[in-house]
Amino acid sequence: MITLNAVHRYGKGTHNSRYMRKVHCKIPGIIYGKEFLEKELLILLEHDIVFNLQKNSNFFSQKLLINLDKKKFCVIVKDIQYHAFKSILLHIDFLYVNENI
Repeated sequence: MITLNAVHRYGKGTHNSRYMRKVHCKIPGIIYGKEFLEKELLILLEHDIVFNLQKNSNFFSQKLLINLDKKKFCVIVKDIQYHAFKSILLHIDFLYVNENI
């Protein structure tokens, strides 16, 4: 199982997302999961790590483990948004799943 380290994202909007991508080389993401989470979790991930992992087709079909503030979330990739002509990721969506399934 692949493990990714994430941090909470407190700012929302285009300006904040562009700033994080350009200055800190991080991509914004979100973890959904109505059944298991009270509300969505806004996160930031290292761009280069996720970009290299998503080149492998298994990345989209396997469970991932996200470490966020000493908590672990078992997720699958729901969607990735790419830039139109640059080879960068813009945003990634995860779906929280039960680890036992």
